Amino acid sequence: MPQISDVQHLPARSWLLRRRQLLFLARSSGGMRITRNALRQLAVLTPEQLNTPGSSLLCAFVRTEKGLRIAGFSLALNYGEDACIVIVRPLYRGRRLGARLLSAQLKQLRRLTCSVAADNMSSLKTCFRAGLVAHEMTTGPTGKPTLIFHGELSQDKQTAEEGGMLCQNLS
Repeated sequence: MPQISDVQHLPARSWLLRRRQLLFLARSSGGMRITRNALRQLAVLTPEQLNTPGSSLLCAFVRTEKGLRIAGFSLALNYGEDACIVIVRPLYRGRRLGARLLSAQLKQLRRLTCSVAADNMSSLKTCFRAGLVAHEMTTGPTGKPTLIFHGELSQDKQTAEEGGMLCQNLS
């Protein structure tokens, strides 16, 4: 099971390597679904941007015989208003890792917005599974109909979710 961790406090040299890995993963595993603007934001992303409120980069790591490998990642900038990206390697798809990454973003940021093209079924399912709600339809940057998802956690919802997860894990 991949472990999700925050990638915000890396030394400068490590950050440059990590960003290069994430860009390669986005280009190779994004299935031509990631917009140029999203790739551009990832390409120029700095540790300082990640330290601003509403910004978060989470990576899911799996242990392999060659060490830790990135199975997927999620980037949210300005609570997802500026960017909300979820990438999962093809090998790890179908295990709800994308939904786990988005849920972790929502839990960390307390609110999250994501835009998904209406013809991108896997991403639509991921947003719904993460507990986000489609509340608006617009035309996206590629000219396609796009759903705007939103999620927000209140203190009561977080407590209920934590209790629900505890109950599910008792057996």
